[in-house]
Amino acid sequence: MASSRESSLSFLLSFPDLDTLRARRTMKWTAFEPDVLPLWVAETDFDTCPAVAAAVQDAVDREYFGYPEVGGATALAEALAAFSAERHGWAVDPASVVIVPDVVKGIIVAIDNLTAANSTIIIPLPAYPPFQKVPAATRRPATYVPMATGDNGEAVFDLEALERAFAATDNPNGVGSFILCNPFNPLGRAFTAEELVEVSELAARYNVRVISDEIHAPLVFSGNHVPTATVSDTAAANTVTVTATSKGWNTAGLKCAQIITTNKEDARELGRLSNLVTGEASTVGLAAATAAYRDGRQWLQAEVDYLEANWRHLEARLPEVLPGIVLPVQEATFLAWLDVSGVDRLRGEDGTVTAPAKRLRQLARVGFNEGTDFGPTGAGFIRLNFGTSREIIDAALDRIATADLREGAACEA
Repeated sequence: MASSRESSLSFLLSFPDLDTLRARRTMKWTAFEPDVLPLWVAETDFDTCPAVAAAVQDAVDREYFGYPEVGGATALAEALAAFSAERHGWAVDPASVVIVPDVVKGIIVAIDNLTAANSTIIIPLPAYPPFQKVPAATRRPATYVPMATGDNGEAVFDLEALERAFAATDNPNGVGSFILCNPFNPLGRAFTAEELVEVSELAARYNVRVISDEIHAPLVFSGNHVPTATVSDTAAANTVTVTATSKGWNTAGLKCAQIITTNKEDARELGRLSNLVTGEASTVGLAAATAAYRDGRQWLQAEVDYLEANWRHLEARLPEVLPGIVLPVQEATFLAWLDVSGVDRLRGEDGTVTAPAKRLRQLARVGFNEGTDFGPTGAGFIRLNFGTSREIIDAALDRIATADLREGAACEA
């Protein structure tokens, strides 16, 4: 059942039909055959937030395609600061914001400029696939540390394993950075202040910088996002935060993200690069991001409420459609990490579940991310994108419910 808040704000949302979505020609809608319903890459299917659409249309009307206007980066930083204060209770200094084209580029900039050359990067598993490319991009080795499972089935940090990784001495250049995804894609966790204090203090003890990707921060369900840098003085001194409107307002193609520093040394170091890296961000992206943070807040809340209701709907239907599935503790994002390793309908002749996303795409004509794309701990998992209409979700689930998923079965679609 939809929440009362979803009911009160749902008038702000609208959904294109399937033909319109396919006509977008984005990655989500062109990666598979036309008859496949795509529930994979992190794009959402809502009609664009009106404030964002108006800002882009204004840029087109004015032919605003040159370099950003003088003061444009400042306006965006101020809009981000106001948004962060209202939504997260975080007093961001606009002067601490550096504009970059995307979050992964922001992570690379932070690691390249704030950690020792050739120092090891610690990355939790499962890992967002572009994180796995950061070590090569920064010419640094990586150590991958699997997340653990808490008492209630939630994903938690394995602090003992992280400490071993932070303390490792096999690299003479040391361990330089820890990439934290908060909220965590693909696990759906919105970490508590207590959890963030523990991991932040542990990293600081070993002089490991925390690079906190908070691109999903606008999409926390009931409760509030806790910015990593806010949980303690130690965390503020040791954390670099990177965020964007890309996930909350579906603007990834507009190429505009933000680094937030919370100590003077980092601000000074990255400030030297500000004009260089800001010049790589999109002029139209700056305008769209400013509009999203400043004028898109009520629309965002309507989206979050709808997404949470989508997840409650999936919690009810998925066990019926795929008996044996293990659902995550979903606290944020529109990306769900589904354990299908115990689903008999997906077992092969050898009794194991192998490449389940491929099987579901071929036989049910529904597209998911393969769990192994997120590292070796993803075997037997799929990632589901529920940032779409309930009509499309139900159509996909109906396809899975009625499909013959036996190994070697022929697709009738």
